[in-house]
Amino acid sequence: MKLLLLAGAALSLAACTQGSEIASPGGSASGTPPAGGGGGGDGGGGTATCPSGFATGTSVGGLTICNVSGTILSNLTLPFVDGVAYRLQGRVDVGADRGADGMGGSPAVLTIEPGVTIFGASGADYMVVNRGSRLVADGTAPAPIVFTSEDDLVRRADNDPLNDDGGSNIAEWGGLVVLGRAPINRCFGGGTPGMNDCQNSIEGVTNPEAQYGGDFATDNSGVIRYVQVRFAGFELSSGNELNGITFGGVGSNTVVDYVQVHNNADDGIEMFGGTVDLKHIVLTGNDDESLDTDNGWSGRVQYLVINQRADGGDNGMEMSSAGVGVALPTNPTIANFTMVSHRSNAFRINTGHVGRFLNGVVNHDSGTECIEWDSTAGDGTDGAYGGVGVDPTFNSVLFDCNSANLSEANKQAAIDSVAADANNTETTNTLSASFFPGMTEQGVTAFDLTTLGGTFFEAADYIGAFSPDETPTNNWATGWTFALFPAPSCPSGTTQTGAKNGVNVCSIAGVQTTDITLTRGNFYELEGRVDIGVDAGADGSGGSPADLTIEAGSVVFGNGGSDYMVVNRGSRIFSNGTRQNPVIFTSEADIDNPSRNDAEQIAEWGGLVVLGRAPINRCFGGGAPGTNGCQNNVEGVTNPEAQYGGDFATDSSGSIMYTQVKFAGFELSSGNELNGITFGGTGSGTVVDYVQVHNNADDGIEMFGGRTNLKHIVLTGNDDESLDTDNGWSGFVQFLIIVQRTMGGDNGMEMSSAGVGVALPTNPTIANFTMVSNRSNAFRINTGHIGRFLNGVVNHNSGTECIEWASTAGDGASATYDGLGVDPTFNSVLFDCNGANLAEANTQAAIDSVAADGNNDAAFSDSLINTFINGPSETAATEFSPLSGIDIFFEDTDYVGAVKDTNDRWWAEWSCGLEAATPC
Repeated sequence: MKLLLLAGAALSLAACTQGSEIASPGGSASGTPPAGGGGGGDGGGGTATCPSGFATGTSVGGLTICNVSGTILSNLTLPFVDGVAYRLQGRVDVGADRGADGMGGSPAVLTIEPGVTIFGASGADYMVVNRGSRLVADGTAPAPIVFTSEDDLVRRADNDPLNDDGGSNIAEWGGLVVLGRAPINRCFGGGTPGMNDCQNSIEGVTNPEAQYGGDFATDNSGVIRYVQVRFAGFELSSGNELNGITFGGVGSNTVVDYVQVHNNADDGIEMFGGTVDLKHIVLTGNDDESLDTDNGWSGRVQYLVINQRADGGDNGMEMSSAGVGVALPTNPTIANFTMVSHRSNAFRINTGHVGRFLNGVVNHDSGTECIEWDSTAGDGTDGAYGGVGVDPTFNSVLFDCNSANLSEANKQAAIDSVAADANNTETTNTLSASFFPGMTEQGVTAFDLTTLGGTFFEAADYIGAFSPDETPTNNWATGWTFALFPAPSCPSGTTQTGAKNGVNVCSIAGVQTTDITLTRGNFYELEGRVDIGVDAGADGSGGSPADLTIEAGSVVFGNGGSDYMVVNRGSRIFSNGTRQNPVIFTSEADIDNPSRNDAEQIAEWGGLVVLGRAPINRCFGGGAPGTNGCQNNVEGVTNPEAQYGGDFATDSSGSIMYTQVKFAGFELSSGNELNGITFGGTGSGTVVDYVQVHNNADDGIEMFGGRTNLKHIVLTGNDDESLDTDNGWSGFVQFLIIVQRTMGGDNGMEMSSAGVGVALPTNPTIANFTMVSNRSNAFRINTGHIGRFLNGVVNHNSGTECIEWASTAGDGASATYDGLGVDPTFNSVLFDCNGANLAEANTQAAIDSVAADGNNDAAFSDSLINTFINGPSETAATEFSPLSGIDIFFEDTDYVGAVKDTNDRWWAEWSCGLEAATPC
């Protein structure tokens, strides 16, 4: 049985995105309601009652308002009462400053219960937690604590749902200031950095000013957990502003975890010295820097999301110290961050700031450099990188600067800092739903955080804020954040036509001549034939090329054989699935009835056709094989026909990774069918890796010429051949699983060329394959096809021969095997023909080809585990090695077959139908 998770399901349900289950791709809720669900209606007076000791104010947004004002000099709790919000009336101080030594003043603890809403009405309304006092704002994921504005409460209570997220509103109240006695390096009125006499006045607070700093590194200013701060920020004067949250000299025993600052008028969070650590931080829409670090802060951060507004913000991070060479430099360590920045620079680093940045993803598209490395950054020598602890250092960070430079040309230190770690990369990101790792991010080797010592950093073998296992509906930020994951909408180039199970259905139709991205969170319906681009021709000079990008976790479906996709020559497809969130092409029937028994379901939509300009050998209308004049019309596509072929061997038609194609296939006429995936003349620049075709009505994959290589391929339940090769294809394959249905299928592989002796014969090299076939033959080889087959396991039990070697196979001399490159050749292949002959008696060439290598076994008895995993007999076989000697495409293996043992699970999670836990 299969389960389709609905977008409307409770957020606590994990979205399953693998195997048989088509997860609903819907986004999570955009925010949390204020005051335990208060608000709504017409904004009339609230009916709740303020707790004892609180004065009742004027109702806002249908809520009862309880006032908080002045200086809190004894412990106080703001209890959660449904329908109540607490209003800050002017500046509210928690405690009176105890000084750097903690001996003076009057300490207090303000406790805020989960689900409480606190708000201000203007920039004059803000909270200061003074040195020696504590704020215990300890919310929960279902009931975060919300600091926000009066305007926000009014918006969310009116009858217009379109303004609930606040748009670009900022500066609607003051903010939150937390001060402590931990070391700082910028001393007002003298003093030594890091000592008790080094203190300063915090920005944004006047009449009276508020002090921070001391020498108590483990100072405790309380707990801020599951807290939102929205629409804050206030400028007293240039450079003297209230931030969303200001931390001044806050110590390491303070807990800051699961915190969001949204649409602040100045910085989201600013750190003025101290040692406090931050974890699970979300900074969205802030108007200056998202994270600003200064004055000797040496804390740590793990799991940080930064997302700027398009119409506001400055740098993603601005990072300063008190000067080059100052004692106690600003030197944080920030790991597992994802920064989506549209303004100024991603990083602006200056005045002696050091810092280390690990396992990050930067998507910066302002048109300026990713890094502004000031001449005063680090050790103040911008001509060279000085190393860890001396200059800013990057490890395992992906920079997508969107065609802008990494750094200014004259800042060699920045360039060298990134170049110092080979695991840093400058490339195009493949983030899904803005923040989630795609194939490129997953290809980056993560820095081992456990080598940093201590217990703060959790082991994370990925870059970015979210792991590959997380989705927009199931991640550490789900449910308690505000407007981080907006409701999915149909992207440009598609049209919303309705919904299925609470998920938008976006149709895509006709010819797409501009780039299009299918974003995660919707279902995409193919309306008839969909062309990506207009054919560019064999020389690539014509037509209108376009790129189709499909984000991880997206689902594309058709409703009949006339619904299919053609990626024309010169255009590209980027189906960017991940192991945990594959892209799925399937049928409408599969989506509508996910619990059906689909063991024999086929031919429910058309399929995917990808065409290129690489050489082919079967020329329609004349031409010489392998030249621009040799082109052909691809099978299965008519009105108009679609052409493939050329002389561009390294042509790229994009990449298809972690992708399933299910229940496709359509016959126009006998021998003219749509396959699961048809590749026609695609070049070696096309990447095909981790791809499954399941229950297709014709071939699983058919290769019509070209040079494309295939790796990690799963072909299950297909109704004709699982793999069909023809027309001069000479690519490589490694790690191939073929499992036929009991009730359908023809040959495991059918292999043809354009005839015996034709120039550019079909001649692939296929290694590490396991074929479980029960129909016709395992191999059917004919019409001049050559090919080499290495390290294979064949379990064939149809009762007919394993190999049908036609009289036209290879060099056309079926009585003798004439060697590698002339006839089909087998090395280290195990044949279990289950009592049938290896080949027909009159095809001595087949028998001799297998006998030519003593590591082949024509009378093997398989011991495969769970159908396709090597058992003891397969493990005992001698493999062909080294495969890399044939081509660097091949990985060297010490085994035959596609799957070494039960610990080898390259096929798991992203595919379906190979084990009981993940039916299709």
